[in-house]
Amino acid sequence: MKKFYIIVIAVFFFLFFIFPSFIIFLVGGSFGKIVFVFFLLFFLFFLEKIIKKINEIKVYTPSNTPKETIVLSCTKCGATLKVDDKVCPNCGEPFEGDNVLVETKPFVAAKISDFDPIFAKTEKAMLVEFIDRELKKADINPGKLIPENVLKRKTIFNIIISILVFIYTVLVFFHFPLITYIIGALFLLILFLLIGRYSFMKYLIKEVKSRPSEKVSNIVMNTKNTLVVDKYKLVRPLITLGAIVVALLLFNKPRILYEKVDGGYAVRYYAFGLSNYKTVEIPSTYKGKNVVALRGNAFSNMFYLESAVLPDTIKEIRGQAFKNDKNLISVKLPSKLEYLGGGAFQNCTSLSSIELPNTLKYLGGESFSNATSLTSVKLSNKLTEIRGYTFENCSSLKSIEIPDSVTRIGGHAFYDNRSLTEVTISENSQLREIGSSAFRNCTGLKQIVLPKGTIVNGRAFKNSPTVIYRYNLITNTENAHE
Repeated sequence: MKKFYIIVIAVFFFLFFIFPSFIIFLVGGSFGKIVFVFFLLFFLFFLEKIIKKINEIKVYTPSNTPKETIVLSCTKCGATLKVDDKVCPNCGEPFEGDNVLVETKPFVAAKISDFDPIFAKTEKAMLVEFIDRELKKADINPGKLIPENVLKRKTIFNIIISILVFIYTVLVFFHFPLITYIIGALFLLILFLLIGRYSFMKYLIKEVKSRPSEKVSNIVMNTKNTLVVDKYKLVRPLITLGAIVVALLLFNKPRILYEKVDGGYAVRYYAFGLSNYKTVEIPSTYKGKNVVALRGNAFSNMFYLESAVLPDTIKEIRGQAFKNDKNLISVKLPSKLEYLGGGAFQNCTSLSSIELPNTLKYLGGESFSNATSLTSVKLSNKLTEIRGYTFENCSSLKSIEIPDSVTRIGGHAFYDNRSLTEVTISENSQLREIGSSAFRNCTGLKQIVLPKGTIVNGRAFKNSPTVIYRYNLITNTENAHE
């Protein structure tokens, strides 16, 4: 029967937890792997607990007991005798000869109902019942009273949890990756479950187990002398709630954390506010000095951000600055911008147009990767390279003009741009190289005209129906399709 219970529970967990999380593992990337590992550990932990509980179940089965029993009694007074008695304990007659009556009586086995029902429970439940009975005898109300040392520990633990809840709530405004908050929430949940260990009953159970030779009644009476009224029972939840309220009030408005750099200050962290989480506007100065840069991930993972206005004093935007801002529609870039880091607008799936100022000299790889709504792009005429994966999977981009200053288009730069029908490269272009898979899967790109000396990787136009023409050799063509 126990094995049956274990199998049923294991199958249940597999169907509703392990199998779905395994599917997430297959299709969900790194996040899916984390989910799978979590549920697997969750499954193993609780399966071990359940098996332990099932093993504690007492199963009563008939034992091989004798059908009859021999009873010895005194013939004079009828008192029951034991085999090792020398005389009758009642009348003093010697245990011998005709003074002893030997009888055979049917054996009657004791039933569970003959015992206190408490003995039919598990060991833990039986111990709780024993303690509860002794508490009632001692007139102790465990709902209002608690040992003083337990109360101190519980209060300290609650303060620690409140501080952690405050920190967790604050971190929400700093828009870290989602997995950060999932792990944090699980950690807090574990702490809230652990606070249940600081209860009167669990304290007594621990005391009884640590002093097995002492009576439960004595332990309860000794504990009674240390009991105090739990005055903070209702206050503790309010402290935790207060920590959340303070964090919300503190970040009612957006907050910007700056970092001192050469030439002024850089925006190191941006925390959105309750009153404004859809728009961002960065001031041009801080403490009398120009704001000249945005650090990496300054605005990443802000799922509700729709527009951003940046001052013209900014010359540098580091990597992944706006990554995963899926609702970002418009961005006003600084007119003096010189550096745009890799992945700066990666996965900004609502961004429809972007104009890079002519001061921009560096455009990092994956800058606009997976910007699936991007239809219009104006590149800087000072760019020398379009790096790998820069416009990968920009599935709405229809045309683009490559500045003459660009000498290289990196691998996968325009990979999977299926709507791309026109790539304009002038006769005066300095383009020397097009990397592997740069225009792969561009199924709408029928032709392209390149300078005479441009080297094209053999896989640059793989799976694209593109015909390559050359300036000054317009009658000669190359079929780039594989």
